[in-house]
Amino acid sequence: QAMKTGTVIGRIVASKRLPELPAGALLEVQLDYPKDVVVCYDPLGCGIGERVMITIGAPAAWWFAPAQQRVVADALVIASLDNYDTPTPMR
Repeated sequence: QAMKTGTVIGRIVASKRLPELPAGALLEVQLDYPKDVVVCYDPLGCGIGERVMITIGAPAAWWFAPAQQRVVADALVIASLDNYDTPTPMR
């Protein structure tokens, strides 16, 4: 999976969770493309409306290893975007 950009649209509160999932926020992120919503583990403390970069799949799982033998998250916020310029469409 490639890195993807999106916007935080929600915060998930889970008072009961597996011990393999470290303390931290779970966020709903609306991807720019495709327009899917992904639940991501957020070690950075991002907020609603914030633009973020995420990674999904094995690269996200590697962040937890080797501290965790069983990885329970496969989507990870890896950056808070300060600036995001989209390319101008070719004519």
